[in-house]
Amino acid sequence: MKQTIGKFATHSVCAIEVEATVQEALQIMSDRCISCIIVLSHDEPIGILTERDVVFAANWLLGQPDLLLKEVMNKPVMTASEDMDVAQAYQVFCQHNIRHLVVLDAQLDMVGIFTQTDLVRSLKEKAFDGIADVSLLMSSKVLHVASDVPARYALSLMARRSVSCVVVMENGRPVGMFTERDVVRCIAEGVDLSAVPVNAVMSPSVVSTPLTTAPHDSIGLMLKKSIRRLLVVDELGELTGILTQTDIGRVLDRQESGLINNLLGGNTHSGEALHDVM
Repeated sequence: MKQTIGKFATHSVCAIEVEATVQEALQIMSDRCISCIIVLSHDEPIGILTERDVVFAANWLLGQPDLLLKEVMNKPVMTASEDMDVAQAYQVFCQHNIRHLVVLDAQLDMVGIFTQTDLVRSLKEKAFDGIADVSLLMSSKVLHVASDVPARYALSLMARRSVSCVVVMENGRPVGMFTERDVVRCIAEGVDLSAVPVNAVMSPSVVSTPLTTAPHDSIGLMLKKSIRRLLVVDELGELTGILTQTDIGRVLDRQESGLINNLLGGNTHSGEALHDVM
């Protein structure tokens, strides 16, 4: 059966009018713990503001509460039919370096948003055939900072390295993560990131998984905990890597196009190349 983005899309879409301020948009994103907000003009989606956009534009956004959303939003917003199959959506993610697609019905009305989280949720267990554990998917290089460094420094690392988080370490152990969502929350609250240590604004909960965890089990853990990344530890509990939704999605790059079609029930052509999303 064909796996379409309409089946897995998030149908509760948060939107805001284009004349709103960035501060208003960030407050909504922070309050609702969402990764993006759709920008509307006359009820039509014309742009999008994502957590990633906020990280890259943070230096500009800080201290400008009256900055208008239309000055910083990403435009135009990428849209797709609800009948698009998941494999094709993954290709769009890769080709345009994005993590969100606005989903339209046959009347071209906005009916949902398909995110990287939805993509991961759509993957079947047999998509990981031949991949015994998360060691083959995780990123072994973990960007980390000491717990007492200024939060502004951690933010600059995220922007320079194009990553969604940094791990906060204390006495050689992870004590939290500073994530894109934390950045949005801090800017929405007017926090002076140069004046506070990262451990004062990080997410203190750290969820880890053994190196031997099966990939599909790691997806289940992410969904259960409503998180987008896991720290990976060895048998001694030592940090060996990080597993993100982006890492999991890359399983599609490991398969031949024809196999992806079989696994996802899509219509991917054998000659279409898939590229990295990051």
